[in-house]
Amino acid sequence: MKYTAKRFTADDRKEVAEFLALPKRLYSGKELMQDRKEEEALIRGTHILSGYFRVFPMIVTDGHGHTAARCVVTIYPDRSCAYFGFFECEDDAGAARVLFECAEAVAAEQGKDSLTGPVDCSFWIRYRLKTNNFGCPYTGEPYNNDYYERLLKECGFDVCGEYISNRFGRIPEEYGSGRYSKRLPQFIKKGYELRSTTDETFDRCLKEVYSLLIEVYSDFQTYSRITEEEFIQMYSPLKRIIDHSMVKMAYYKGEPVGFFVSVPDFGNAVRGSITPAKLLRILKTKKRCSQYILLYLGIRPEHKGLGRALADILCQTLADNQASSVGALIRAGKVNGSYFRELIEGQYEYRLYSKGVAA
Repeated sequence: MKYTAKRFTADDRKEVAEFLALPKRLYSGKELMQDRKEEEALIRGTHILSGYFRVFPMIVTDGHGHTAARCVVTIYPDRSCAYFGFFECEDDAGAARVLFECAEAVAAEQGKDSLTGPVDCSFWIRYRLKTNNFGCPYTGEPYNNDYYERLLKECGFDVCGEYISNRFGRIPEEYGSGRYSKRLPQFIKKGYELRSTTDETFDRCLKEVYSLLIEVYSDFQTYSRITEEEFIQMYSPLKRIIDHSMVKMAYYKGEPVGFFVSVPDFGNAVRGSITPAKLLRILKTKKRCSQYILLYLGIRPEHKGLGRALADILCQTLADNQASSVGALIRAGKVNGSYFRELIEGQYEYRLYSKGVAA
């Protein structure tokens, strides 16, 4: 089959429509994690983060005009690499090869020495490729078809980053009793305060999380700094879906020093437009949640051991609720990947890939 890559802009209506339509053809309803409005805003340059980068969207079509692949190349002016993201492709190495040849050409034209991804434009939107345990994505999971890793390898990409998510079963009673770890009472005795958010404190806590996160996440792959205003605009919708008992803030001498953010597992119900059916699913899940996603953990470096103390208090809440959980998207080798290792029932794995670009 002969394929052709087409670079396009927001003014090319047909190509924009084809780009946005492809994921729905490739995934079942329960697997589709697309947010069409967000994708279109990024293509049009109207997303809140668009001022930080330039985007080069592209599709690949066959001789009959059928769209077989797509991606966006993202260029940051101060980085030596280009990023590819929003990668979707039929199970066809030929289509993938033509797509990435076009993506590499864009990277070279922009003076970049490599192509890294998947990164959907920004660290703050979505990145990483899922490589095992496919079927039903959890809330916040980077999700893709199971053959994508093979396509990337066939196109010459190598692994440049590895991540895991730990799947935990229901917490046994002895874990929820507080007897399992002495860290929690030790930190409380030292003067640390551990609090859950509330509707009234959420907005203030979101600002506190920002002040911590820009420090403790700054060494993550693909990280880019954004303003507090941008962060709040992107994450304030969490207020509508979180269970406050599963969001913990840690304070020492009145200053925020750590956080642990969890959400009920809504699957893909919170992605894209909220239909009446999705809203009903969200409300039912929030009322009686059987699984939580442990999304974000951040601790100031000088407060060693505090992360485990926060995990302990969440563990107690999980035991009280008799809910399972997923410790999501941890860099391989990080200490929080070993929390409650004896309770791990399975692991999800994710990778970043990179390839050099010829000038």
